[in-house]
Amino acid sequence: MAILESCCFWKDVRSGSFACAIYTLVYFGFSTLMFLFYLFEEQDFLLGKRAQPMGESLLEKGDVTVVTVIFNILLLFCSILMVLSSVLLILGLRQSKRHLLIPWIFFMLGDLLIEVCHLVHLSLSRRVKFDPIVGFIFTMDFFLLCLNLYCLLCVISQYQTFRSQRAELRQADSAASRPRS
Repeated sequence: MAILESCCFWKDVRSGSFACAIYTLVYFGFSTLMFLFYLFEEQDFLLGKRAQPMGESLLEKGDVTVVTVIFNILLLFCSILMVLSSVLLILGLRQSKRHLLIPWIFFMLGDLLIEVCHLVHLSLSRRVKFDPIVGFIFTMDFFLLCLNLYCLLCVISQYQTFRSQRAELRQADSAASRPRS
């Protein structure tokens, strides 16, 4: 039994999974470009030519910390992998091949875990000065996390649907191949 039977505006999780694939392709495509631009700015720090990162952050007081740079690198890798796995997700949905959905599921789960860890780190590090702008950013991040989690549930439901359809086909084939008496 699938977790979800329908996804948002669509009557089935297959259409919703296509929407999730396109959304993640666009969202993580832009994220990849943004993180690549950020790493280009921090190139001297990453190559050891500078002791501290020079970037600024709307969230943290003062300069960006090394931990933030590490989180940004992790998020860059997740973004790149999500772009690639979104293409695989589209192929898997078009060809009804459930194994092509697995990379997207794992990488989305990884991205969600990294995002939550980053938010916990920012909240506990006491470097965040909460003002209306920071509150807005945290609220937007919370809604994006919820949207990504909903997409994850939708794609997992489609995977379960493919699996149950496969089991029904096997059962029908074995019933048809049994000799009748």
